[in-house]
Amino acid sequence: MRHHIPTRCAAAAFAATLILAAAAPPAWAVSEVAGATFPEQVVQEVTAVEQDEQAVMQTEQQISMLADQAINLGTMPLQLWGQLTAPVMQMQQIIGQAQGISASIQDTAAATAQQYGDPLGSVGSAGGTLAQWTQGFNQQISGVLHEYGLSRQQFATSAATEQTLQVASRSAQGRNQILQASNAMNGVLATELSQLDTDTRTANTAILTDMGNRANARVAKQKMIGNWLTAPVKLPPY
Repeated sequence: MRHHIPTRCAAAAFAATLILAAAAPPAWAVSEVAGATFPEQVVQEVTAVEQDEQAVMQTEQQISMLADQAINLGTMPLQLWGQLTAPVMQMQQIIGQAQGISASIQDTAAATAQQYGDPLGSVGSAGGTLAQWTQGFNQQISGVLHEYGLSRQQFATSAATEQTLQVASRSAQGRNQILQASNAMNGVLATELSQLDTDTRTANTAILTDMGNRANARVAKQKMIGNWLTAPVKLPPY
């Protein structure tokens, strides 16, 4: 008996150490990306896409109304120009925000896979899909601007956009150019943000599932060790 009890106690002490580690808060409860925990981050991403979709609908209505008036008048008169600058500036901001959301989700996916593993490859696949979305989105925006004799550099920042609008305002041709390009970009934004919404939700489902699977595995391990610790001690015969 003297030889068996210390062995059992040592094993129990080791198991207790394991169960205390297993009982610690899940890693995702303290991990942060851009100042937010993973669950908070994925919710923020979905919300941000939804807000951009709503903003695009508003700019689409404003620009479409101005386009109809310009068609009736045969040009974009200077008196209507002031109504166009605000939605164009907002569009520039939405484009930047959409790119930022995609990049943020990719970062979250990479951080999740690194910390929790990605046994099914779903998190990495979702991140890759968003990288493809970003590439396609940038190509389409650049294509629309090029079609109307404009470039991405002219709308790369708020300051650049303001300068572009100021130059365009000096002639009817310039005002029409901005109006037509903005109207076309609205269509691209509406379609692409809808796809971004879908890709974001897919990525977030993969991320949260990955974290959930790890948490479930931790709970199962804790339960197994707990059952072992509470099981009756069977001593060998003398």
